[in-house]
Amino acid sequence: MPEPKRYRLVVSRRAAYQLRDHAAFAAQLDERISLKLIDDYQEAVESLTYMPFRTPYLDSEMIPSGKYRKMLFGKWYLILYKIQDDTVYIEYVIDGRQDYEWLIK
Repeated sequence: MPEPKRYRLVVSRRAAYQLRDHAAFAAQLDERISLKLIDDYQEAVESLTYMPFRTPYLDSEMIPSGKYRKMLFGKWYLILYKIQDDTVYIEYVIDGRQDYEWLIK
């Protein structure tokens, strides 16, 4: 059986900083929560290398339709990404409890 297609990942600097900030905040509560968040993120991102089309598009009045796909990880965090050719571009790592309006500014 042939090897499944593998997509290349590119994580934006902004997304990396956002993950760092979420993990730092979680670490203030409990270091285990922070470590779990990072593990969940890594697992989610790794799965995008094989099946990036399985998640839905972000449906929001503030974001153009079909611009970003969203993937939930942890309890309430979202990875917002887009796919171009053989590459998955991770643009944002956000707390799903936040308002997305800041994304369009």
